[in-house]
Amino acid sequence: MNFSGILKLSTALTSVIVIGVAAPALAQEKAKTDSELSDQAEAKTDIVVTGVRGAVVAATDTKKKSKQIVDSVVAEDAGKLPDNNVVDALARVTGVQIDRARGQGQSLTIRGLAEVQTTVNGNNTNLGDGRSLNLADIPAELLKQVDVYKTRTADQVEGGIAGTVNVELRRPFDLKKGLTVAGSVRGSYDDISEKVSPYGSLLLADRFDTGIGEIGFLVNASYTKTNYRENYIESESPFEVDLANGSQVVIPYRAYYGIEQGNVKRPSINAVLQWRASDKLDFVLEGGYLGSREKRSVERLYVQDMPFVGSLSNIVLMPDGRTVKSATYSNATGIPAGIDTQYNNFHSNLYTTNFETHFNSGIMHLNASAQYNWSNEGNYFVETIIRPGTLTSANIDFASNVYSKGAPSISFNGVDLSDISKYVVDRFQDNHGGSKNKEFSAQADLTLDIMPDGLLRSLQVGGRFNRRVTSRYYGYRDGFPRVNGTYAPLSTFPGFDSASLVGPDIGGSSTEWYRIPGSVVMSNIDAIREYIQQYDPANATRFSSVYPPSDNGQTFNSTEHNFAAYIQGNYAFDIGSIQVDGIAGVRYTNTWGKSVSYNYRPGDATNGYQDIVQLSPGFGNYFDLLPSFSSIIHFNPKTQLRLSYTTNVSRPGFYDMRPFYYAETRGTSPVVYAGNPNLKAQREHSFDASAEYYFGRGGQISVAGYYKKASGFLYYSREEASASELAGYGIDLSQYASGVGYVEQLRNAGDGTFIGMEGTVQSFFDFLPGILKNFGASLNASHIFKARIEYPYPEDFPGAFDSPNTSKWTANATLFYDTPQFSARVAYNYRSSYRMGIWTTNPEYSPYQGSTSKLDAAINYTPVAFMTLSLEASNILGNDVYRYHGSQELLPLGVRTLARTVQGSVRFRF
Repeated sequence: MNFSGILKLSTALTSVIVIGVAAPALAQEKAKTDSELSDQAEAKTDIVVTGVRGAVVAATDTKKKSKQIVDSVVAEDAGKLPDNNVVDALARVTGVQIDRARGQGQSLTIRGLAEVQTTVNGNNTNLGDGRSLNLADIPAELLKQVDVYKTRTADQVEGGIAGTVNVELRRPFDLKKGLTVAGSVRGSYDDISEKVSPYGSLLLADRFDTGIGEIGFLVNASYTKTNYRENYIESESPFEVDLANGSQVVIPYRAYYGIEQGNVKRPSINAVLQWRASDKLDFVLEGGYLGSREKRSVERLYVQDMPFVGSLSNIVLMPDGRTVKSATYSNATGIPAGIDTQYNNFHSNLYTTNFETHFNSGIMHLNASAQYNWSNEGNYFVETIIRPGTLTSANIDFASNVYSKGAPSISFNGVDLSDISKYVVDRFQDNHGGSKNKEFSAQADLTLDIMPDGLLRSLQVGGRFNRRVTSRYYGYRDGFPRVNGTYAPLSTFPGFDSASLVGPDIGGSSTEWYRIPGSVVMSNIDAIREYIQQYDPANATRFSSVYPPSDNGQTFNSTEHNFAAYIQGNYAFDIGSIQVDGIAGVRYTNTWGKSVSYNYRPGDATNGYQDIVQLSPGFGNYFDLLPSFSSIIHFNPKTQLRLSYTTNVSRPGFYDMRPFYYAETRGTSPVVYAGNPNLKAQREHSFDASAEYYFGRGGQISVAGYYKKASGFLYYSREEASASELAGYGIDLSQYASGVGYVEQLRNAGDGTFIGMEGTVQSFFDFLPGILKNFGASLNASHIFKARIEYPYPEDFPGAFDSPNTSKWTANATLFYDTPQFSARVAYNYRSSYRMGIWTTNPEYSPYQGSTSKLDAAINYTPVAFMTLSLEASNILGNDVYRYHGSQELLPLGVRTLARTVQGSVRFRF
């Protein structure tokens, strides 16, 4: 980071500290103004302005009154969640763990499980051929609140064994009568990209009475652009290698320096019309759009194929005596190493519509709704691999001191990376893919009030129908430009004039290399296609079209139907002075559908050795019964105990279930690479208990425990297949002397068990004198005692059955200060290490991410009732992400830098 960047960041952070120190004193001096502002705020009936205290109180009330175990994040103001997107905000919620990348939170788990369902205003919402919505694409500016349901009731849509994240958007009847105008403008400075990211939103709403009842409309629009840059040095995929002396070592397949940078633009809008015809009847009509446009550049200097090509010398082992710490990698004819430049254009478009009607008449309450959503997502990708001359040798230290905890360092022998005249082009690739989805849902729910003072207070019944039509397309092509049988000089490649030096800024690394920027490659794509046709005639036909031809193995069309019906009762009774109430119900769900993809196998002399391609259909039909029971024991108005038993399912992805297969029949043993239409849904049974004590305004002390048993976890593997199984793929095993064949695909593995506890302590200090009563604090922590999945391999090393993406510890600590004129927040988030995935070739060396932490701070100042100024800083301590191979840290995997940010904003409301 240059001096200008340091100055900007330090000035902003100093401002945060100064304002934070001054806020209590200023608040005391302006007590009269505060009182006036408070009176104005309390006079309103809307929820546009809540402040820190109001947001905390609203989230606590949601938790206390819910029939399920739920935690919420409520917007402090119009367009003001505590963080910039939904995922970052949910990191503050007990039991939620998130991953951060490219400047923002990207994905999350709930209580150690990643199979999270997403709903918008309670309606199941999906993007493309996925089973959920990308929460990172939902801007904070649109939201009223976000709820994390850790248990479910029979009336809720099934679909996620981890839980459900419901995004609640604003509606006009949430606001005061009359015209409401609110919005925000902010800019966020990133100390690695050294760019400012702009964000803006505008809300227009009105409520008014007419001769046909009360009518309200609302339009809420947002535009955000997030710039990011991350530097990294990493290795991947350790393999076992037999050395010439008879010993065996483990060495990564690849090591690389890298830079990932770009920007994400997210336009969005939501429009709502509400009509309350009478006290008994109302209607809602709403439509929305969520979009995303990302341009992502990846630059890497790499060396690979170390376990398979060439020779290893000067080997130094880690303390375990088995894992290679450093070595010289050589091959007289050239080692597979070079410079990899990638550029990806991503896009997604989600359009949603929703109609609701609610009728209440005495003891009967009828709700009906229908949704029609359509979406598409996809990308176009270009990649150029170049080499700085002939590379015959490299020194690699996988645990060098380039980073404090260890990271790979690479040095090429006999090559000058600064001499661009020696650079040549090895390969060019582009690919194009995406998916589409059209989805219709309709549901009706009837509630009958039975006995206001009896055991069964009300009875609910309902049904839901859903139909999805989804498809995916994908194609790629490779070009290998050559001049007189050798690599083409880089100087001949379109865009060469824009070649420049680049390298990561990490620790002591000073390595730089030449490349043509990916954006330049993308802008010259027409010229590059002509270039490949000229210098690689064998692939000229494939590069004659604008986009690559389809890869049938990754292409499919699917239609899925689902019908669900439920019945549940709300009950209540007293045991002496103790009131008990709850819900008991069961949901029946039936899913059926079909999918069409392709199968293919090598041809023979009769067809010129062309692949034989055929349509490949698949069908499925299964049902589930999902009982649920919850009980809340109210010891007094402040103290209660929740007990629940719930069940849920997560359906397999459409891509994983596609009926594709490729039968490789030319070897001594046939191998089938296939999708798996027979994948079963993942199912879970959960027992939960939560003891809760509520006090004051937004105060709570709660302790929760859970036991989850889940089945059907997925694992990709190659397994020996029976003759009858291979016959289903058109293979006669008796024709092979080996008598052995294999099928490689995604499969359902064993069961999983998750046991954990959560705790929250939260309060504003209303009992303290003077300005101290404006302070508050929140502490929460979760610990997972057991997160184990029975994978189909021996448990012969520590962590063999660790669940991926699951940290044992997560904790949050937040200090608040809140008055109507000033508010401040300092928040700390911690997540312990976790397994990132399973390296199926050698599970003992699966990748792990080390513990992460993040310190944020924010100041809000409201000089007049209609305007708030904010200054915020995130990742103040500049913590990076460290990763390693194996639960015992057998070898450093590497490091990835995360930026510190400072942002200023103006919010207004009238």
